[in-house]
Amino acid sequence: MDRLSSFLIRRLHHVERRSVRRLAVRSGLLKMSTAIVNAHIVGRFTPAFDPSHLTGDTARDYRWVQDHLASFLIEPTPGGSGRRGAAPSTLTWPEFLLRYPAGDETCDQPALANAVSVIAAAGSVTNVKHMAILLMVASAMKASGITLRHLVGLLRQPAPVLVVQVFAEGFERALPQLIENTDVVPFGPYTGVSSEFAFVDDLWLWENNQPRRVFLQIAVAETSRPSRASLRGQLLRALANGTPVLAVSETHHGVPDQVDLTCDVRLIGPGITAFLIADLLEAVYGLDAMVHHTDAISNIEAEALTLDDLAIAIRPGRPIQWSIDALRGLAILNRGHIKADRDGDSDGSSHRRASHSSSERNDRSSRDKRGGEQQSSQTSKQSNGKGTPKDKSTGAEVIQPEQGNDSASLTAQPVLRVETLTGYGAASDWALALKVDLADYLSGNLPWSQMSTKLLLSGPPGTGKTTFARALCNTLQIPLVVTSVSTWLQGEYLHDVLDRLSNTFAEARAQAPCILFIDEIDGIGQRAPASRSYSDYWNACVNKLLELLDGAMKTDGVIVVGATNRPDQIDEAIRRSGRLETHIEIPRPDIPTLAGILAHHLGSDLDAVVASNTQIGGDR
Repeated sequence: MDRLSSFLIRRLHHVERRSVRRLAVRSGLLKMSTAIVNAHIVGRFTPAFDPSHLTGDTARDYRWVQDHLASFLIEPTPGGSGRRGAAPSTLTWPEFLLRYPAGDETCDQPALANAVSVIAAAGSVTNVKHMAILLMVASAMKASGITLRHLVGLLRQPAPVLVVQVFAEGFERALPQLIENTDVVPFGPYTGVSSEFAFVDDLWLWENNQPRRVFLQIAVAETSRPSRASLRGQLLRALANGTPVLAVSETHHGVPDQVDLTCDVRLIGPGITAFLIADLLEAVYGLDAMVHHTDAISNIEAEALTLDDLAIAIRPGRPIQWSIDALRGLAILNRGHIKADRDGDSDGSSHRRASHSSSERNDRSSRDKRGGEQQSSQTSKQSNGKGTPKDKSTGAEVIQPEQGNDSASLTAQPVLRVETLTGYGAASDWALALKVDLADYLSGNLPWSQMSTKLLLSGPPGTGKTTFARALCNTLQIPLVVTSVSTWLQGEYLHDVLDRLSNTFAEARAQAPCILFIDEIDGIGQRAPASRSYSDYWNACVNKLLELLDGAMKTDGVIVVGATNRPDQIDEAIRRSGRLETHIEIPRPDIPTLAGILAHHLGSDLDAVVASNTQIGGDR
């Protein structure tokens, strides 16, 4: 391990133990006093318990603290709210454990220092994934010729733009989490804001009673990358306010051009290699243990491993040989599943590998998308009835419009049309105006861009939003493609979900002119800040829908209708101009509307019902 890697690992341990000491002060296990040394404020920690319980043997003292003082080293969640906060004012001390009297100097200084050191070590948890990320960053800095002094100096400046490319799966998500969850990066702590999230103008935010420096995190994955114009606007706002900008990529060509051309520092690293594994094992087990297993380490197929594999296999406390054997087995398993996927093995078994490289995921998604479009086209050609079987690639159902029959008997159930619906108000007006515009469009007298073809229907359950979509299908006499967000989310992995979205819109384009009805569209959620758990998953889903809605706007013949019971839960960008900009609320029916609904469903039976009601004195 070189000097830079060793320094970063030591700094990680330092910030982790410093966090533990601060927690111990809040819980009353340690006491802290401050002093000014050379114009710097220095904290001095002393135990609040009698350190005579410790023997000076590191391993034995470590176990004693964990056995008797573990409750003092846990961040409390007062009130059961699940949120971290200040510790309770009093904690229950073990009866045998005496508090160390304030100002008592009978205990020598080495014993006090040993007690503080043991407390910090017992409360800190070795995070192998964080170690691996820092080692990758160190390798990228060395390969790019960037010194630590230069990087720290850049972070001091306002609005630095940094690009980090490390070709290891999981790195794109793991590095921002390391920055947010630890204080290893200077001039923090930090909180990330996604480039497609509602950006704030503040340089600092308050979270958990602590100021945090904001940085703009650029999404570089193809599934969540913002549009060029949106990214340009976010960069302008961030740099004008002095906000740092970070773009992290785990592929060779993932960084947007605007960021790549204007960045101050570009770090490019190789990812997971045998040298990285050796350094990681040295950081966890020590140099002597690693040197005795260099031959076994060199036999590991490192490029087939992911960051998660490293964290799964390498765990402090287990023998180093077990970790090496686990790494070798995971590499072989991953390589076998990559080959199976390339050979077309898509049976959905439990052995499917979730850790493909980014380039392989993109290639596979492209193949699946082309296959889904071809299958959707074949399905549309075979559909000649009221509905078609659900397509396996999208889960959408294609419903053909019903033809009106004026010669039918009076007892026949009338065809459901917007003209015959009652109580839809503005929604009916929108549909009838669209019917006129569609006729002009089909005759070539009106361009598609001048038509209102995006609608968001909202209202309580049971107000007939789905019924309106079926009636619109019959009124316009064009197919209806029915899907829902829950159908999209049935995909096993994120790329499966995004493929379902893309293939659904592709199927709608193949059916054009048609109506694409998306039920329960609020299930797609809202974009979340980068600090939220699983934010990259939900942001990717929302961003993909935004991209497809823009694409549908530019594709003639696709009418998009979304339905929801909770319009306030929909991301504002989905309701922006050019997307589902027309919002119509369907209220619960009043008495006249209920009468019209009953008249529609009873049809010719209404006269018999009225006559029967009159005979029994219903006219009184």
